[in-house]
Amino acid sequence: MFQSLRSNLTLSKVLQFIVLVYQSVAVVVVVLAFVFAVNWLKHPFLGVFFEPGMVRTDTSPNDPNEAWQLQNQGVKHGEQLRSVAGEDIHIASDLTLVLSTFFSGETVPVVIRSIDGIDTTYDVNLRMLPASDRTAFLIIPSIISVLFFALSFWIFGLRRTESAGRAFTIFTVSMAIITGTFFNLYTTHQFSYLWVAMPLAGGALVDLTLSFPQEPRFVIGRPYLRWVGYFIALILTSYAYILMAYSEQPTSYYSAWYAIYFFD
Repeated sequence: MFQSLRSNLTLSKVLQFIVLVYQSVAVVVVVLAFVFAVNWLKHPFLGVFFEPGMVRTDTSPNDPNEAWQLQNQGVKHGEQLRSVAGEDIHIASDLTLVLSTFFSGETVPVVIRSIDGIDTTYDVNLRMLPASDRTAFLIIPSIISVLFFALSFWIFGLRRTESAGRAFTIFTVSMAIITGTFFNLYTTHQFSYLWVAMPLAGGALVDLTLSFPQEPRFVIGRPYLRWVGYFIALILTSYAYILMAYSEQPTSYYSAWYAIYFFD
């Protein structure tokens, strides 16, 4: 009996440490994402957002009256950016580097590859990202991220020794990462891979369901059953990583992300 209690206490301390590390890493990531966002906003905007494979997202202006140059010229969701001002674009940093040499009001040629593989050149008059879009895509998600962090530290401080407290903390920290790196996902992409926090949020909800307000009978003495959600999250994360890192198709990871959304 004493040995069992000692083992449970040790396990609790290990899990608390893991959650605390997750919180700490998340804070650093979200702060850096905001810094990268501020630097990105200093450069002109092409007129659409791009996903990690440099394909156009299905995102539209927050204000319908605002003009997004490339979108207004007919560039569709799923079409891929190939070059700007004669410079090949493979990743977001390539685009940032090219745009850093231009100013708002200048016109540059932009080559877009259609879903059918046809390249089309557009003359884009560069503009800064409108203020309403800065608010919708950066400021509001950043505020929500801070609120999730506040919840996570509050609950972790009060109930870190309880399974439910740790599960809730993992969920809120994951949501803080998701909202805090939302703008980064569409712009500079440094933390695209960290959207694995999304399946972790789902795994945490499974854990929370099986521990709050109290553990079901079949879970008592079998804490590993609460971790089945994290196991599923690990599988989905690995699947998404492989498709994002090794597939030559820029939209191949869509299937993995759809599975992640469904799981959540």
